[in-house]
Amino acid sequence: MLKITFRLIFLLFPGISLVTSCGNSDKITGPLIAFEIPADGYKIEVGKSLSLNPTIVNDQKSSYTWELDGQFVSSSKLFTFTPSKVGNYTLSLKVVNEIGSDNKSIHISAFSTHSPYITKVFDYQYGPGQHAALIPSDWKGDDFIGQPWSGTKRYTSLGGWGGYIIAGFDHVISNGTGGDFAIFTQPGPASEPGVVFVMNDANGDGIPNDGEWAEIRGSEYDHPETIHNYQVTYYKPAGNGNITWKDNKGSSGELIPVFDSSSWWWAGYGNKTEVTFSGVKLPNAYQNSSIQADIENWVVRPGLFSSGYAECYNNLDYNNSLKANIFDISNSVDNSGHKVSLSGISFVKVQSGVFQIAGWLNEISTEVSGAADLSLVDYSAN
Repeated sequence: MLKITFRLIFLLFPGISLVTSCGNSDKITGPLIAFEIPADGYKIEVGKSLSLNPTIVNDQKSSYTWELDGQFVSSSKLFTFTPSKVGNYTLSLKVVNEIGSDNKSIHISAFSTHSPYITKVFDYQYGPGQHAALIPSDWKGDDFIGQPWSGTKRYTSLGGWGGYIIAGFDHVISNGTGGDFAIFTQPGPASEPGVVFVMNDANGDGIPNDGEWAEIRGSEYDHPETIHNYQVTYYKPAGNGNITWKDNKGSSGELIPVFDSSSWWWAGYGNKTEVTFSGVKLPNAYQNSSIQADIENWVVRPGLFSSGYAECYNNLDYNNSLKANIFDISNSVDNSGHKVSLSGISFVKVQSGVFQIAGWLNEISTEVSGAADLSLVDYSAN
């Protein structure tokens, strides 16, 4: 009996020794985040990357959680942050194991050296209309440059159908998720839809000469009254006669203003006897809803221009804080209506899209106040 007992004790000792040994070699302590952060946080340019490789003391069996402004973004130890928009960000790291945890918050300020707004106008042509006497080259086109409504700037009048402005940014606007750029309205009370085109600076020369413009596909792109590849030639009136016109569809007519004589609609064209515009003709925007013959009540036709056009106030892409319509580069199409894949754009063109004189409103003429890269401006969702 004594012999058997001795053997049992001998066999138990190795087991006790093994347990004690494992406990000492695998002892876990709480993690500690030890990497240094600048006192005022990190500063990084939009589009560039900040790589963070934190030093963690006692990181055995630890898990990592990165959050950006309260939203989970990664569970890896290493994290790279690439801001797509200017602004201030809070990046948080939490390291956890079975013994404890540690937290660290990091302030990041994203900036840009580029202007958010249009920096150059390349071409500006006013379509015949009621402001024709006010269209010298040094006037309304320049109001499209820079921050809208600053100083003495007001808005750019594009005039009647076909009038347009071509302008550019000092950088490429990336095609991101959702809206990429905005075109500011007057601001004003009544929609006067303008067709929007975009172009990438493929050859890098800073000039919009890179082939065909891509059109932002608006809600009325396939409307039966929309005419693509439309062209109108306007003719200078004799004396106080009305401006006459002919289009490439075999139609002709005259512009009949409701007040004053029409010859002043041509004033800005000087000695030119005719001017020709090409572009997209949208459906008539307004209808007279009055039931009384002696009263006109012009309202936007219901169900039209819900998205994809400049100077539209009551549609889905109008932003109240910016007073602008928002556009997604991904909605670009070519002249045949096929989707165009653009990684970014540098140039925009806005064309007055409605060919209509609506009673006392006179011509339906697009007015815009500039454009902006949405990644470089601060605004609120509606």
